[in-house]
Amino acid sequence: MTRFMGDARDMSFLSDNLVQCVVTSPPYFGLANYDSGDDRELGRHDLDRYINDMVTVGQEIRRVSDDRAVWWLNIGDSFAGSGGAGGDYNKGGKREGLAKVRPGATGLAGPQQVLVPQRVALALQADGWLVRKWVTWDQTGVLPEDPKHVRRPLRQSETILMLTKSVDHRWNPEMQRFLGLGDVWKFARERSQAKRGMRAFPPELPQRCILLSTQPGDIVLDPFGGSGTTVGVALSLGRFGVDVELPRS
Repeated sequence: MTRFMGDARDMSFLSDNLVQCVVTSPPYFGLANYDSGDDRELGRHDLDRYINDMVTVGQEIRRVSDDRAVWWLNIGDSFAGSGGAGGDYNKGGKREGLAKVRPGATGLAGPQQVLVPQRVALALQADGWLVRKWVTWDQTGVLPEDPKHVRRPLRQSETILMLTKSVDHRWNPEMQRFLGLGDVWKFARERSQAKRGMRAFPPELPQRCILLSTQPGDIVLDPFGGSGTTVGVALSLGRFGVDVELPRS
C-alpha cells in the first residue's frame, strides 16, 4: 500500500498514465460530518466551487490514468436548505456529538434535492469524460431520518458513476456474468456511515468495481483515501493500491 499526503486536485507527485483504475468517494457537498476543520476540504463552499473542484480532480485523474482506465465515482446528493433538525444534535439525538452540517450556497430554494450527482456527471461529461453508466447503489435500508420532519421518502440509495476516457476501456465480461450485475447494486452501507453520514464505503463497492475493470497486477487509485478501504481491497485481489489523503492541519 502506498499513501500520499496531498490534495486530489493536484496529484503532481504521481506520474502520467500510471493507474489502470480509480475507485473513490469524495466528501459529499455540504455533508462533511467527519469534519476535519480544514477549509481546503471539498464540500465546504458553494455548489459551483464543488463542481469545479470535481472537474479539477477529474483532470488530474485523466492525467495519471492510462487511456483504458475506468473511474468509478461514488457520490451522494444533498438537500438545499437542509442540515438536520436542530434537535438531532442535542443529547440523545441522532447526530449527538457531531459538528452541525452547514450546506454551502446552492442558489436553490429549500428544502429540495440539489442533484449533485447529476450536476457533477454533466460537468465531467462536458470536460471530456464518457459517462458509461449510471449505477444506483441500493443500500438495503433507509438512512436514520425523522419522516415527520423531512416529509418525503427517506434516503436509501446513492450513485456510482462509471467514467472512462475512451470507448476502448478495460472490462471483464466473464466477471460480469459471474457477478450477474445490472445497474442496480444492492448491498448495505457501512454501519458507521449510516449513523454518522460519513463517506466510508463498504469493501463490497470497490471489490465489484475492481473485479469488473482490472486484472491482477494493475494499479488502483483512490484520490480520497480516507480509511483505506479501496487500497485494502485492491491488495486482497492481487492488485497494487495507491491512495491520497489531504494532510490534516
